Amino acid sequence: MKSILKKAVFSVALLASYTASGNVKISYDDADSTVERQAQLAIEQSKINDLVVQLSKAYFPFERDLTIQYGGDDGPLYDPQSHTVHIPYEFYIDSLNYFLNNDYQEKFGKPAKEGALDTLLHTLLHEAGHAYIADQKIPILGKEEDAVDNFAAVLMINYVENGADATISAADMFSFESEDRPDYYDFAEYIGEHSFDLQRYFSTLCLVYGSDPERYTTLLDEIEEGYREEQKEKCEMTFQQIDMNWKQVLRVDQDKH
Repeated sequence: MKSILKKAVFSVALLASYTASGNVKISYDDADSTVERQAQLAIEQSKINDLVVQLSKAYFPFERDLTIQYGGDDGPLYDPQSHTVHIPYEFYIDSLNYFLNNDYQEKFGKPAKEGALDTLLHTLLHEAGHAYIADQKIPILGKEEDAVDNFAAVLMINYVENGADATISAADMFSFESEDRPDYYDFAEYIGEHSFDLQRYFSTLCLVYGSDPERYTTLLDEIEEGYREEQKEKCEMTFQQIDMNWKQVLRVDQDKH
């Protein structure tokens, strides 16, 4: 396998010959249908699991072996009792359908399958973030769900080839889900652990923009013009702060990332 690049950026293509090992284990339940078997094959061929294993080894190694379990009906979620991330095949299937139904390739020039895999990568890192917080007993001030959204985004932006663009795909998935829901929230959702999907969409885009304002100059143009520039400035500061905070937690050399 090719060694880590100068800026510690990983590419799925570079990991094609890598077999998952170490302290993140991958397991697949038997697929119950042709569609689930197709989803399993797409996930296996993508080498996303190998990428997550490699990122874990480099940046967030676990004391206790973590299992990523595909299949079943529950999830995506992290089970702290078994130290297992559960990802149903249906999650990938649903994501793919969202990208297909929103004409993703026609509108954004990216195949729907790629958008679904980008979303899967973000979700795997999100759940791995929960696992790492539990494993390392990291104190979180605020919503842990927001913290691990940031964890996933920062890892992808900093250490995955074309990771910022992949993060935008994951953000778009939040937008699709927001558009697909009623115009109101149930009472319980206001006290829930997750931010609303539309908040997660803009928060994720904010980090991508803040990481490289010159490249993503139009990314936040859907924000009303009256306070767009102010928000762009805030996003630059937000990324710098969150990036620095997670690098401190992960003990990453700020000058050699």
